[in-house]
Amino acid sequence: MKFTEYLFDADVISDIIHERKKNLVANRGFSNLLAFGLGVIAERLGKDRLRYRDYGPYWWALKDVMNANGYRLGDQSDPLIKNVYHGDNDIETMIMADEFRTEYLKSQMIHSNQFMLDSESGEFWTIFDIDMESPARK
Repeated sequence: MKFTEYLFDADVISDIIHERKKNLVANRGFSNLLAFGLGVIAERLGKDRLRYRDYGPYWWALKDVMNANGYRLGDQSDPLIKNVYHGDNDIETMIMADEFRTEYLKSQMIHSNQFMLDSESGEFWTIFDIDMESPARK
């Protein structure tokens, strides 16, 4: 399977990062975009763990970023998907995941877990993270 969908242009992501950092300083008085953004994501997940699905194929790389920054979300991963759907650094990965989420919420029902990652094959990929799906792992 080739992964052709939901990929972001690096320049667009760079512009978004610059704009969000500028807005964070203007509105909050600090510039740690990564810490702020991960806190927002953690808060969302705290309200509904299944909302990890909002991040689609970017979830696995985002989960690694969150784990590396003190959020313990478990060890399950999907290396094949993670190797394609990530940024060059933690901030890029977080922003890509958030941009995916924004687009996803415009067109999909909440908790949808199937995504077409290859438009040529027409096959759907299903996200399933036992660490997030299982209520016993809270």
